[in-house]
Amino acid sequence: MITTGPLQFPGGRGQLTLRCRWLLPVTAPALENAWLRIDRGRVRAVGNGPMSPQPGGACFDLGDAIVVPGLINAHTHLEFSACEQPFATAGGLPGWIGRVVAWRRQRSESAGFDQQAAVHRGLEELAADGIVAVGEIASTTPQPAVGFRGPRLRIFRELLGLAPLRADRPAAVAEAIRDTERLARAGVAMGLSPHAPYSTQWPLGRVALRAAGRLKRQHRQPAAGLPPVVPLAMHLAESAAEAEFLCRQTGPFRDLFEQLGVWPARPPTLATTADWISLLARSDRGLVVHGTHLPADPLAFARLARHRDRLAVVVCPRTTLAIAGRLPPVAAFRRAGLRVCLGTDGRGSNPDLSIRKEARCLIDAGIVSPVEALRMVTADAAWPLGFEDRTGCIAVGRPADLAILRPAAAAVHAADAAAAVFAADTEVVATLRGGRCISGKLPSG
Repeated sequence: MITTGPLQFPGGRGQLTLRCRWLLPVTAPALENAWLRIDRGRVRAVGNGPMSPQPGGACFDLGDAIVVPGLINAHTHLEFSACEQPFATAGGLPGWIGRVVAWRRQRSESAGFDQQAAVHRGLEELAADGIVAVGEIASTTPQPAVGFRGPRLRIFRELLGLAPLRADRPAAVAEAIRDTERLARAGVAMGLSPHAPYSTQWPLGRVALRAAGRLKRQHRQPAAGLPPVVPLAMHLAESAAEAEFLCRQTGPFRDLFEQLGVWPARPPTLATTADWISLLARSDRGLVVHGTHLPADPLAFARLARHRDRLAVVVCPRTTLAIAGRLPPVAAFRRAGLRVCLGTDGRGSNPDLSIRKEARCLIDAGIVSPVEALRMVTADAAWPLGFEDRTGCIAVGRPADLAILRPAAAAVHAADAAAAVFAADTEVVATLRGGRCISGKLPSG
């Protein structure tokens, strides 16, 4: 659930001017010795060199700081934010899932577990790392975020189940969709997430697609007058054992479901990874999460590349490394012209929620450059969440969603500044959403 109270951070929405050593807008050239003017939560002007003072407005000289668009975590599971360490990964993905299910069952029987507090803790951790927007997978229907002052949220309500659909759909699925529609009518940015091909029977995917269409018609129109976006997200090709299960319904996943007591008496109707990709491509936007083994499935990979105008890939490098023993195939995705962005998954598979550490994992492996990584966690992540009109870059007229970072040493060149964004010794000074501090604070100026 999402907390209903505001996150208490300092900051306001009046006139504000920031001076910094480097401004990295992402969709425009970097500016050295730059300044940025904010008024009523929006960027009103940017430049470098001398600037005329604004009467009545505050001015902050940030010294050698680097200002970038607020960072975006495109995929996470905040319900795990209370976990002090990730679950063990012995037995690969099926073994890990078994431990997650055991934890959830234990949690449901515990009167002391506070899911709101766990989600709140996760959102604070994200904001402290420079995050201004999040793609959150919710396994239960969240509460509306009244007065929320943390990162922007796109909440994907998770749907899964192997039992045959009777009549239209199971009561639990119908209830989840009704609650999701209620939140969409209240203006909450919603999406749906058929969990994965191994846990979601094919008819439920069609139910999700129809529900997304209804959500789009019911969603309150954004202030900018743009049509609403209702994306779908799905975990695909996470494990080598997935293909065997989808083809023959045997192997580690079948063993797991029988042990958990969720394998139905009548075999479920499952679909291939390629079929699920085609379904996602029929939605407004589709997020293919993980995709670790997609290059080994030529048909699925070809369909993914064919629909690159409707789909994006979200990779979680440290989670993939822990569970699959390899890094995600980012190079193959990029060669296919796919938009690739980053997520942290959650503390059930990751020691923390730092998107900068996810990027550094790929940078240190020589898979992407810091400049490429910065785009992956800003502009390229805003689009699949439907936030491209609100965040992801710094430009005049757009909301002032910013991350302010202080490097250990002043960056001399723009490339050095991009590298410093992800350096371990760089500090996130403040995170601004719409000109308001949601974490940290600006120094006196």
